[in-house]
Amino acid sequence: MANHYLAELQQDISGKLHRLLPTREADVEKPPRQATKPDLPLTARLPPRGHIEDDWRARPTAQRPWPVVLIHGTGDTNGVWQQLALDLREDGWAVFVPEFGNRCTAGVEESAEQVGAYIGAVLTVTGAEQVVLVGHSQGGVLARYWMRLLDGAPKVRHLVSLGVPHNGTTMGGMLSSITTTKMGESMMTSIIQSWFGPSGFQLITGHPLLDELNAGGPLEPGVGYTNIATRNDTIIQPTETSFLDSEDPDADITNILLQDLEPTALVLHIELPGDARIRQLVREALDAIPV
Repeated sequence: MANHYLAELQQDISGKLHRLLPTREADVEKPPRQATKPDLPLTARLPPRGHIEDDWRARPTAQRPWPVVLIHGTGDTNGVWQQLALDLREDGWAVFVPEFGNRCTAGVEESAEQVGAYIGAVLTVTGAEQVVLVGHSQGGVLARYWMRLLDGAPKVRHLVSLGVPHNGTTMGGMLSSITTTKMGESMMTSIIQSWFGPSGFQLITGHPLLDELNAGGPLEPGVGYTNIATRNDTIIQPTETSFLDSEDPDADITNILLQDLEPTALVLHIELPGDARIRQLVREALDAIPV
């Protein structure tokens, strides 16, 4: 299966390079291929991982007073939360798992609006006033966008982030060498759009959207933050971009690097939602929220 998608990526890149390089006149005159429907980014066409459903009968309790909403990342479905959702339900939490934004490949603004509408429905159905959010990768950026720019912060008690590019990512540094020329920049733009959709470049270090999220400090009043990262993450780089900081000594922030706790742990970016060690850290973070 992996070889199939690598072959597809290679073909995609070759095609884009061919269009960027000088071509013969006969090639230029060929009529463009007419698409019958918009193409989804490649990550949105990968087979989904896992399966989980909402139970809208679930309600908060005195011991677990906030519904927990798990927000997946780019190209994923809510199935990535299958095991964590079961863990948290076993712990007594009312857990909800949205799907949105063409598998989170739409623009951050659109996906955040959809997530916000979903959270509104959770609050209405459960009767709760606040939620706890857990976001993986772009899912954490969507949570922060909704909190800051769509007035969602008063409805959030705590945000747990797993490998979230709070300060942007260099994609493991792969952008630096290839974007030194106009042709290279154009090629990388096309590749990122093909793989990750409109949200791809919005997560790159220095994008105005991230600057807006972090202007004046990244925290929202009254919200607690737990940020978890793995040193083996080659997608969100550098590792420290997954952490948040504040000049306020009383700020409710906990930054956790998995390898500080387990030096030999090998956990990749895509494995964060389902890894047993990460799931345990999430459970402990939720248990530590003062009621």
